[in-house]
Amino acid sequence: MSRAAKLTFLGSCVFAVGTIWFVHRAQELERESMYQGVIRDQERKAQRAQNQREFAETRALHAELIKQQPDVGEAGGRGEHA
Repeated sequence: MSRAAKLTFLGSCVFAVGTIWFVHRAQELERESMYQGVIRDQERKAQRAQNQREFAETRALHAELIKQQPDVGEAGGRGEHA
């Protein structure tokens, strides 16, 4: 084989190996990125559940406080100025 043929073959092999490495690396990065999306979704679900629990607690506390308050509507909320 001539020197030019050997260099061409070597260049082709290096290019092929580089391309294969690049594709595998891109797949690994994409897989990691997709997994991070799953983790973010789980965190969002947990945060949503926490928010719903806090909202339910706040609503229950509000209802309890409303029960403890005197009825403001009868005391003079309407028409006192007239």
